Amino acid sequence: MNKYYFSLSIHFKKDIDLNKLQNDLKIKATKLTYLKDSKGPIKSAKFYCKTNSFDNIYTDNEFEKFVDGMVDNLTVLPNILKEYDGECCLCIVFEEITEKPCLSLSEKTIENLFKIGASYDVDFIC
Repeated sequence: MNKYYFSLSIHFKKDIDLNKLQNDLKIKATKLTYLKDSKGPIKSAKFYCKTNSFDNIYTDNEFEKFVDGMVDNLTVLPNILKEYDGECCLCIVFEEITEKPCLSLSEKTIENLFKIGASYDVDFIC
């Protein structure tokens, strides 16, 4: 079986109150990083949260559920991204792969990503 999780990562290039954002989005962050805590050449604020790990090959079905579950909480996000020069990414992170993963995005999932101004990414940290 494959072991993977999903994450929501929002980066801002301008100062933003991440605790207020967390309350506005009604999503508990796994990690909040403020501009002053940023490391490296790009200074940014980062709101990050991740799910528990999954252990099956039906990645596309689980990702669709994840996106659907996030969309209602993130309807205010496009305006916030614009105001604070932000980017949002929903990510699939594979920790372990024993079988080729199933991954296709339905029209509904693509529409939901577009609706909240998010991109998607697939990472392999195996």
